[in-house]
Amino acid sequence: MKEEIRIEYPLKVRKYTKAHLDYLIRSQAEESVHIEFKAGSALASTDNKKKEIGKDVSSMANSDGGIIIYGLAERHHKAAGYAFVDGNRYPKEWLEQVINSKIKRRIPDLQIDVIRVQNKISQSIYVVKIPRSNEAPHMASDGRYYKRFNFESVQMEEYEVRDLFSRSAETHLKLRPVEFKGKVIENGPKGIGTFRLHLVLDVHNVSRQIETVYKTILKLPANVYDNSKKKQDLERFFRKYQKDVALLNIPASTPLFPLEVNTLMNFYLDIRKEHLEGLAKNPLKIRFYYSNGIYELEYYLDTKLKVQGRQLRQADFA
Repeated sequence: MKEEIRIEYPLKVRKYTKAHLDYLIRSQAEESVHIEFKAGSALASTDNKKKEIGKDVSSMANSDGGIIIYGLAERHHKAAGYAFVDGNRYPKEWLEQVINSKIKRRIPDLQIDVIRVQNKISQSIYVVKIPRSNEAPHMASDGRYYKRFNFESVQMEEYEVRDLFSRSAETHLKLRPVEFKGKVIENGPKGIGTFRLHLVLDVHNVSRQIETVYKTILKLPANVYDNSKKKQDLERFFRKYQKDVALLNIPASTPLFPLEVNTLMNFYLDIRKEHLEGLAKNPLKIRFYYSNGIYELEYYLDTKLKVQGRQLRQADFA
């Protein structure tokens, strides 16, 4: 059975598809500080409509980030159905130009996912993904600063604008996806004996400040941790067992300077047939802490066992 699409936090979705929009409509998802629905008619060439776009987008960047979906109608602040954007009249490039021209300063890392229903440009939806901006505050074209409050964008008080200027003095780190590489190191006539999986996790300091306080918590399937021939790479970080997982605590090894990339973990796991069931039940869980935030990642390692792009199955192992 195909796994149902779910959206726990709007900005965690790497790329929106029609399935995500169907889920929002089906579940009657409610607008919040992180998500807003706009019918396609919200995009128009009038100055008032363009100002409204700048106001709504800047308010999310000044707050905690989120998404604005142009092409979904709302009723009582809930997703009610499709109300498409005509992409022939208002292409993605038009929307990007309006956002950039109606907001000062430009919002870094803003993205727009484009969805065409039935591959028709006239049935377009634009998902504008707006990060919590390190460059805040961002001013709308009316010379005012806005924030998200409940279901709407509201003007900020003077002290709130002043507080936002301190955001650029904070550290901001981005956790990169784990890089997985692997190879067969023991083979036999009946199949693979041991598959060695190499894991690398990097963090990027995207701010102008030095970060000195950070750490990484790992939860690994216990049987893989216990039986790996490369266990010595991890033993010094081991803290305790929790049911079927091993808990490891990796502290900061060095200050992280502005724009620097540092490797948080770099180790090998030896996977054999008896480990596969545990890998499918107990994912690798990563929680990264630093002075201004927390990141969480989760990977089922049985899906990362590949040879020349082919997914390995239990039948491949001896």
